[in-house]
Amino acid sequence: MLVANRHRLTTAVLAALFSTVVSPAFAQDTAQTPPAPAAAPADRQEAVDLDKLVVTGTRVQGRSPTESMSPVDVFRPADLEKQASADFTDQLANIAPSFNTQRFPIADGTAFVRPANLRNLPPDQTLVLINGKRRHRSALVNLQVEPFGTVNQGSQAVDYSLIPSAAIQRVEVLRDGSSAQYGSDAIAGVINVLLNDYSDGVRIDGQYGSTYEGDGDRWRTSFNAGAELGDGGFFNMTVEYFDSDHTSRGIPRADAADVGAAVGTNLVPFEGLGQRWGDPDGEGLRSFFNAEYPINENVSLYGFGSYADTEYESSFFYRTPVGVPGVTPRGTLMVDSDGNGVADPVEQSLVNDIVARGLNPADYLTADASSPSGWIALNPIYPLFPGGYTPTFGAEITDYEGVFGAKGETAGSLRWDVSLRQGENHMIYKMTSSINPSLGRLSPTSFEPGDLTQLERGANADFVWPWQNDVFATPVNVAFGAEWREETYKIRAGDTASWENGPTGALFGVGSDGFQGDSPEAAGDFSQYSRAAYLDLETDVVEDWTVGVAGRYEDTSNFDSTFDWKVSTRFAFTDAFAVRATVNTGFRTPTPGQLNTLDVTTTADSSGNLVPLGTFPVASEAAIALGATPVTAEESLSYSAGFVWSPNDVFSLTLDYYNIEVEDRIALQTINVAEGSPQQQALIDAGVPGAELLRQVSYFVNGFDSTVQGVDLVAVYRADFGGWGTGVFDFRHSYNKQEVDSVAVIPGTTTPVIDAERVADLENQLPNNRSVITFDWRSPWNVNFTARANYYDSWEDFTFGEQGEFGSEWLFDLSATFAFMDDKLHVTVGGNNVFDNYPDRETNSTLTFLGAKYPLSSPFGFNGGEWYVKASYQF
Repeated sequence: MLVANRHRLTTAVLAALFSTVVSPAFAQDTAQTPPAPAAAPADRQEAVDLDKLVVTGTRVQGRSPTESMSPVDVFRPADLEKQASADFTDQLANIAPSFNTQRFPIADGTAFVRPANLRNLPPDQTLVLINGKRRHRSALVNLQVEPFGTVNQGSQAVDYSLIPSAAIQRVEVLRDGSSAQYGSDAIAGVINVLLNDYSDGVRIDGQYGSTYEGDGDRWRTSFNAGAELGDGGFFNMTVEYFDSDHTSRGIPRADAADVGAAVGTNLVPFEGLGQRWGDPDGEGLRSFFNAEYPINENVSLYGFGSYADTEYESSFFYRTPVGVPGVTPRGTLMVDSDGNGVADPVEQSLVNDIVARGLNPADYLTADASSPSGWIALNPIYPLFPGGYTPTFGAEITDYEGVFGAKGETAGSLRWDVSLRQGENHMIYKMTSSINPSLGRLSPTSFEPGDLTQLERGANADFVWPWQNDVFATPVNVAFGAEWREETYKIRAGDTASWENGPTGALFGVGSDGFQGDSPEAAGDFSQYSRAAYLDLETDVVEDWTVGVAGRYEDTSNFDSTFDWKVSTRFAFTDAFAVRATVNTGFRTPTPGQLNTLDVTTTADSSGNLVPLGTFPVASEAAIALGATPVTAEESLSYSAGFVWSPNDVFSLTLDYYNIEVEDRIALQTINVAEGSPQQQALIDAGVPGAELLRQVSYFVNGFDSTVQGVDLVAVYRADFGGWGTGVFDFRHSYNKQEVDSVAVIPGTTTPVIDAERVADLENQLPNNRSVITFDWRSPWNVNFTARANYYDSWEDFTFGEQGEFGSEWLFDLSATFAFMDDKLHVTVGGNNVFDNYPDRETNSTLTFLGAKYPLSSPFGFNGGEWYVKASYQF
């Protein structure tokens, strides 16, 4: 699939490059500006000062990170780009210890759209902004269950991987709750990505790398160009193409090894492994633009936006074949492996039904003269898979966003900003090497089982006015405004074969095996909107004491209205030492995607057997039949306190404690459905399709309350080595500890909504301690060096009734950048995890049977060492 579309993507890259390079030249020509623009600063991406004034968490102009009342981290693009990964998710996690991500293979769409956690909270409790404007979510709702870790279960968040690092001027990470300032989702904090605003120059980057194992080859090429737009305006465009191959770090499954010994490993998927544990194949195009056009001295028009077209491909669990002694065939191919598992009357009833439909029984069952019915429960498609089959799962993701507005300042010093935005994320799932077992030999082997869209629109009006007064030491910064948002989640039915219930569906299963397609009953458009107004005040009460107060009222169509507030303060005892503190409330409204997702997929049980799992909307017949009630918004109360010490211009130290209490957290309630149980009968009575085959049913509920607390330490020292150049020592440490305070019970029972295993994962699966130590040395000999150490504390996971404990690890990154051609050409040679460290081996008996060599919950993955070479040319 990826290779077939490579020509299309390459053509798109060339077209985008042409427009990037030619359009600015054309704009300059028509405006009759000088043909030779001023040269861009050398290595302009690295020139961003770590002390640049921040715009996140405050609406006062001129605050530096150490002057803010809340902790804000500022990261340069060079920190992001001097890494082996082409994924912004990995890049940010490698330099921000409070930000964590994991790799989830064989986990449906979660293998492609990776969730990330700020302060150990779910991905959708962090608000993501681009140039200060809310970024739209991915269409993926994370539904992963065991064995893929459940820390992020149920979240629907932004896809960080669609943001190319070449488009970024800097990243600001606000580690503080800010719902009163920004609205829903800002419980853990805010990540604000500021785009390039250079008005001249062109930069071309190319990077290639691989793992020490020789797989996972990664190509990345990017182009960034800037041009003047009007008098003092700019237009900046970035286009990035990437191509990453899969990795494989598993071992052969026990049953796959037995099949390979009997029929040959060449007939067993993935060269005898059965299934692959590792990164997926990926390829795509990512682009951003950023522009501003001054109309006069007081009014400007602006706009920015993005477009991405990416494809990914991974695999599912291995399905065993028919006819291998000692290996039980997959139930989609054969149900009565001993010839007696299905009673002859059942087989005869199926034959009668098939004949009554005017169909040929030989297309759905296998003739057997020894059976009284003349047939056996053997799917006649089985000869296509002498070594078994492993469904290949992929996704094509297209994404766009546009934000356009006007801003200015009146004669009375009132700054204003009005804007409109629209963003959409569209995912089309694809599956090959699979079957719809209910269609017998007539089943196709490729499907399009899902078509999901997340569409968001919004309008903002923001105002800031410095209220001059004689009461306080400085004017009161009065910020106020209003926001309207609308989210629409669209589900389109998959192709018919992906969801069709064929003549033998009750025997072999329904729909595309591994990931059942969305049926017409599941399709629809589901929307909700919100309206909000806010007031944000900030001033210096006296010369050294700053106070901020914010309040926000928000009304959401599907939920109760809410009022959230925030109080912040900072007191400077001296020019070098200050203390700061905040207390605030927050909220997050469940998304239309979470409320309306209908998904039937396959998971493994504690014996390694594959069982169908259905996730249903909370208002569906299936959920209501099992006792579901409407969900409410999540709410939080958090506070933080810390100090800032900056004794001179070259050293700064900040230490902040935080505590976040979240109530009514959204969780997937999973109910086991045994054959013949009251739960199964309730589903049958409700008319749920395929109810006889479902063994687990999930739906969203308000499941539990939790508290996360921790300490963040940031120390930066800038050294002058005289004739040996300069250096920056950067040390960051985050301690985060989550505790589940209470768990709701399933109505009418004493069974908790989330079991002890998920509670243990929430509390222990992410490391409590993480450190990042970075040293950047800029020498006077046209060569710069970067060394980084990442520390990951020990962690635990609880899967299939077994608790695994994994030790701490240090990972080391090194890179050297050489400058040529008057500093226009830069060549970087580097490596991530240069000592090739791996997590401890997996100890879970079920996972090792399934071929997992390393823990799937590893916070730094399990690819081992990676190297890369990068060249950048700018003119």
